[in-house]
Amino acid sequence: MRSPWFILIIVLLASLAATLNQFKVPPVMPLLMEDFGQTAGQAGLLMSVFAITGLFLAIPSGFILQRLGYRATGLIALSFVAVGAGIGAFSNGIGALLFSRLIEGAGLSLIAVTAPDIVALRFAPEKRGKAMAIWSVWVPLGSTTMFILAPLLTMHFGWRGVWHFGWCYTIVIGLLFYLLVRTRTGVSWGQDHAEACKNLTIASMGRIMRNRNLWLLSLLFCCFNIVVVSFLTWGPTFLQRVHHASIVRASHIMSLTSITSMAAAQVSGFLLDRTGARKAICAMPLLVLAFLLPANAQVGESAFLALAAAIGFVGGFVPTTVFSSAADVVGDERLAGMAMAVVQIGQNTGMLLGPLVFGLCIEYWGWQAAFWALAPIGLIGTVTGLIANFSRQPPVVSCDA
Repeated sequence: MRSPWFILIIVLLASLAATLNQFKVPPVMPLLMEDFGQTAGQAGLLMSVFAITGLFLAIPSGFILQRLGYRATGLIALSFVAVGAGIGAFSNGIGALLFSRLIEGAGLSLIAVTAPDIVALRFAPEKRGKAMAIWSVWVPLGSTTMFILAPLLTMHFGWRGVWHFGWCYTIVIGLLFYLLVRTRTGVSWGQDHAEACKNLTIASMGRIMRNRNLWLLSLLFCCFNIVVVSFLTWGPTFLQRVHHASIVRASHIMSLTSITSMAAAQVSGFLLDRTGARKAICAMPLLVLAFLLPANAQVGESAFLALAAAIGFVGGFVPTTVFSSAADVVGDERLAGMAMAVVQIGQNTGMLLGPLVFGLCIEYWGWQAAFWALAPIGLIGTVTGLIANFSRQPPVVSCDA
């Protein structure tokens, strides 16, 4: 019987397949714009389109997980990412590249509901904050890796080398997931959804879908993804176009955002387990981001570097809290996958709107207006977090009926 911590590592590596491929665009955005003749508004689609399939598949992903279990769903997710990355690596036009991003986005959607489901089922509540904090670095770790590797790969193999790297990584980790992750039943924190909730009804799921606090959590995460993904997507291009930084320097500066975010995730996991102060840990960072993000357009490169690190650290408290709260606000760990499906609606909406709208703001009004547009989004997220109830709720449905 494998340790839950060992499984957590494999799940984290599998989750990275999605985020490595998601964030391969920002470091090479100027090259893609040049190669395919795209404006800033058009190029934003390369990140936004990734979220379109994720948005439409969010709830279906929860049902797929509920019926097939986390092992089968995880393998399907990795297959989507691998196929999409392969198509993108050999694409000759912007249409094929956008289509490949749609397929990769489907894989991200499935991974996003599968991974926290495994964590929720294999770890008791008193250990879940720390475990979820470790898994929650899947996004910043994936973006950090690409911000560091992509410029180096590009120098030797062009932007397609970045796509080939993501493709090969996904295939390898898919094989590891297949060999090492098995469904586990019969224990309190180890039941697979396919067994634990096999009799779950549509009516029961409807009660989950009407959970006010779960939708508020989703809205908060939408606001968070709009501001942070916009910053991560366009930060390297801003540094190259405005501050004339090289592609390597621009990517390395942006990697600080992801690195400090990973550090904050571990701090937030510790605080969640010790204090349980989810409202403050989740809502207040968005208030701080609302003030930090607009400042980027008015400072020099050195100050931008400091702001990038600060934005990453402040923002790093939000995902861990959201992921660890999803199961609690519906009252049953066995429903973590469906709870995360609702959260994913917010996440994918944010990832869809953020880079696209930010790119359009750049095109029509310039960089300063684009950065200032993120401030009210942060404030909306703060208010949403303050009115939501993050405490554990009574179970809304029995999975054993």
